[in-house]
Amino acid sequence: MVKLRSVFLLLFASVLALFLCGGMAWALESEPASPQPEPELGPASAHFIPNTAPLMVSLSGSSSSFKPLENETTGTAAQWSEIPALLLASAGMDYQKDIRSWGSDEMTFALTNVERDQPGYLLVVKTRNSRDADAFLERFWQQQAETGETIRFERYAGVDLISARVSSSLAAAQTSQLPSLFKPIRSLATAKVEDRFVLVTNQRQVLQQAVDTLKKPDSQLAKQADYQKAIATLTQKQQSSLAYVNLEQLIPALSGQSSTTPSTYRSLGVALGEYRQGLLAETALIANPDRPLPPVQTHPLDPTPALSYFPGNSPLVVSGSNLGQLWSQINQDLQGYPGIQSWVEHTLADWGKERGVKLTSKIFPRVDGSYTWALLPESLSPALSTPPRSGADWLFAYEQTNSDQAQQLQNYLSEVASQQDLGTSPFELAGKKVYAWTRLVSQNMDSPGSPLTFKTEVTGAYANLDNQKVLASSPEALGLALDAGNSALSNQRSFQDAIAPFEQPNQGVLYLDWPVMRPILKKNLPVISKLETNAQTLFSKLRTLSISSYGETPDVQHSQWYLRFG
Repeated sequence: MVKLRSVFLLLFASVLALFLCGGMAWALESEPASPQPEPELGPASAHFIPNTAPLMVSLSGSSSSFKPLENETTGTAAQWSEIPALLLASAGMDYQKDIRSWGSDEMTFALTNVERDQPGYLLVVKTRNSRDADAFLERFWQQQAETGETIRFERYAGVDLISARVSSSLAAAQTSQLPSLFKPIRSLATAKVEDRFVLVTNQRQVLQQAVDTLKKPDSQLAKQADYQKAIATLTQKQQSSLAYVNLEQLIPALSGQSSTTPSTYRSLGVALGEYRQGLLAETALIANPDRPLPPVQTHPLDPTPALSYFPGNSPLVVSGSNLGQLWSQINQDLQGYPGIQSWVEHTLADWGKERGVKLTSKIFPRVDGSYTWALLPESLSPALSTPPRSGADWLFAYEQTNSDQAQQLQNYLSEVASQQDLGTSPFELAGKKVYAWTRLVSQNMDSPGSPLTFKTEVTGAYANLDNQKVLASSPEALGLALDAGNSALSNQRSFQDAIAPFEQPNQGVLYLDWPVMRPILKKNLPVISKLETNAQTLFSKLRTLSISSYGETPDVQHSQWYLRFG
């Protein structure tokens, strides 16, 4: 006696097979198919992504064996996108077991909309083995049928679509790890197109939109002007993946804040690739046409001479040329991002207020030569702590040029010292003549008529070394600079490796020792904890982070980020 369930499954498998095979022959139908040339820029799968998508990440085959992380037992290919892997797992799909075996050298994930109830997700996998892809889809939908879900078959614009609600019993992901922007998948839709691409979405409408986008080139992300501009300007040779972000859509969705001021940047392109023991990212920020970028000059910058006075284990260093120009650029960049702008402005204002200086208006604009600032070892950065801690140790060195700005800076520092009743006291330190800012503080008399005594309070120190003025938070900090010698930062292999990939000319370097700075950054920037949650393996192996900027044209700003692992 034949069981009804067996008949149903046999019928279902037959219909499913017809639909899967139908995907190979859809172009043979009477409805003319749009010709699909190879894309001029970026991945072929970008032709499925609508030009309104807030986010696209495309992985090439070389990323599936990212060497710095290849020994991780959780697998390497999933590292590029733990979020898509978690989303698929919430629908009962295991990326490592179900997809990686038949996926080719190109895989693209897109966030097609940011609706709060259920954002749109689109995964486009270029197939390496078409039969294995068919077998996976057939097996997956059979499993859905066995759980009692109603499977929907649909012919749409010449493409066979299969969709159903997802059985909760198949959800295998810890979806609580997902950022609030992403929601677990509640329904699933798949299609196979041109026998080359498998499309997986969380809504049937998203799958239909992808099919429509393929046939309407003007609606494709690949044809969008900002996308083409961003991808075309990414020059990194060893690209393992590309990302494109619509900042005007994604940032408000992530932050929950909107701005009445147009943002400086409208979109972002990123190219990722391997470099020695790390990951090198090249970025291209595309400016809003209403807010053209100011021209910025770059300079051939070897490590500045001041780095020879900075301790080798300094965990946070910023070094470059023309600090006034850099601050003007940063101030412009922050327009339209109220949360970040407010934090930066308040932090700098509070730090300067405690010390009686105006950083952004009186100091930054007047540093027109080379400069270096560093947080010293075993200190908590005053720029990151809340409230600022006066006991933090730091060094700041700048080139003493012959310009009017340099003279104005010198006059301003003298004026601040005078306003705070500080005197300048010369003394010898490490065999060199240096100076301390001091004031006399009276002591309480032990008894009436006893002699009045004073103590000297030191608020800072400085030295003139070659053509550099080195300012320090304390004589002890200045002593570290004078004693750096062969152990100076510029001689350290970790620092040399961190800046090795950066091209010349550039605007300077930011260097960060991640294990030391991690707890400080997590305390003051909650977004760091969110990033770690979704890329735990990556951040657990991170040793240094370095960033360099390459100036701006009127519409594009370029930089490189190097994450070194160990």
